[in-house]
Amino acid sequence: MQGVTKRDGTRIAYEVTGAGERTVVLLPAWMITNRRMWAAQVEALSPRFRTVTFDARGSGDSDRPLEAAAYDPAELVRDVVAVLDATGTGEALLVGNSLGGLIGCLAAAGYPDRVAGLALISPTVDVEGATPSALQRAMARFDEELGHDEGWARYNRHSWQRDYSGFVEWFVTTALGAEGTAEMRAEGVAMGLDNTPEVLAATVTARVPADMRRLPEAIRCPALVLTGDADEICPPRWSRALAGALGARCVELPGGHGPHVTRPAEIAGLISAFAAEVWR
Repeated sequence: MQGVTKRDGTRIAYEVTGAGERTVVLLPAWMITNRRMWAAQVEALSPRFRTVTFDARGSGDSDRPLEAAAYDPAELVRDVVAVLDATGTGEALLVGNSLGGLIGCLAAAGYPDRVAGLALISPTVDVEGATPSALQRAMARFDEELGHDEGWARYNRHSWQRDYSGFVEWFVTTALGAEGTAEMRAEGVAMGLDNTPEVLAATVTARVPADMRRLPEAIRCPALVLTGDADEICPPRWSRALAGALGARCVELPGGHGPHVTRPAEIAGLISAFAAEVWR
């Protein structure tokens, strides 16, 4: 079943699959992708669980505002709650990759009665607050004209205006890592090119650096943290530190930032087993 909910004038497109008694919500990641990235997980999980996916504002079939304020993390969390309400979901297990992992954590902290558990895949959550990662350094210089388009210099407003397709190809290849097949890369690039540099720039501008070291203290639900041991987007040390702060298990898998794409059966199995623990 597909549907649309509207919150403060912004349309959010969602999809519900399966008819299990328990609901797993597969959260959107950064807006360079859309809900299709969860296709393998939906197929694997829907025979046992009711699954909900949705396109974040700024991606897929949802509206794409250009104002940075529309992408404040607090707005994205409210979208999660709006989708839960629209799909008649009282509580759910939230699964989030990358930015979706951060939004899942914020939703669990702000709406504990709606979140039964958190499965976090390479979440963009740095509870150490120590040495900046390549991503953090790039975001800090996002508006500077760096004068070249190589490596992390591609994660830059001016570079996107010069060569957006080159950025998308670089980012998808970097995120998938060595395990990414040509088919996986092509699908990821197609989703990225479905967006625009103007929309993505607004999403970056909205993410003001925040101290996340106290965030785990506000999360009371069970959690599982998964990470690729060669993740070049969110360092594996972030996942290890977050798991430690949450008192959660951290599972390190070979590969990069998107193990749910490159190792779909393995990730689906881990999510399913964790859900059984949460709802036993």
